[in-house]
Amino acid sequence: MPSQIIISDHIEMKGDASHRSNMDGPWQEKKVHFHDHFTDDTLSTAKWLATVTNHTIAVDHATNRHCALFTTDTTDNEASFLAGPLCWEDDQNAVAEFRVKVSDVSAVCLYVGFSDATLESTPDMPIDYSGGTLAAAATNAVGIVMDGDDTVNGASSIVGVGVNAGVLETAIDSGTDWADGEWHVLRVELNPDGDAYFYLDGTAFGYMATAIASATALCVIVAVANRGTAAETVYVDRVDGWQDEES
Repeated sequence: MPSQIIISDHIEMKGDASHRSNMDGPWQEKKVHFHDHFTDDTLSTAKWLATVTNHTIAVDHATNRHCALFTTDTTDNEASFLAGPLCWEDDQNAVAEFRVKVSDVSAVCLYVGFSDATLESTPDMPIDYSGGTLAAAATNAVGIVMDGDDTVNGASSIVGVGVNAGVLETAIDSGTDWADGEWHVLRVELNPDGDAYFYLDGTAFGYMATAIASATALCVIVAVANRGTAAETVYVDRVDGWQDEES
């Protein structure tokens, strides 16, 4: 048996191995890895800062489900945030991945990715299409947005976005529209130049050069805003983050 096996893509377990314990011994990752599948009794205040602005419905666990639940009130442009600490950097090849479901895509704005702030003032989002055009409250942020107010790409379009030192980057439309009640896996990868790579359901859809100012301290964040006058829901099944260990 060789002492080192190099795999260029991934290991896939099939048959019986796909649904039972299939590894003996500890799996010691070399990357820093944050993972939350929301299986605790409550949202961990050690892991997350949950904030709502201009409404009172807290981000919470979904009943009988391992998901974080965002519920909007009935006022347009309310915002809610679920963010971790500012401990991620492009210099360490940070990656963030989210699995999310939106109840009514035409009545919600969703932003997932990285930001230099754990929340924004009422009723701003890190980056969004409020009023129909691309705008950023964050100074440095990079992520994926789907906004019911987006009149540029379409109200259900899944779009890669970034803001570098207060200057918005040219958005990248994935070419995919989000349907009501669909689950999607959204992923953002950074390199040490501040460049970003965007993925939808495991498939790359865009590259953005210097998406953020390099060496900016970032948090992993999910932000949700209402785009109508009805209560809407967004489920976050899991959040993962990876980056290189400190050198």
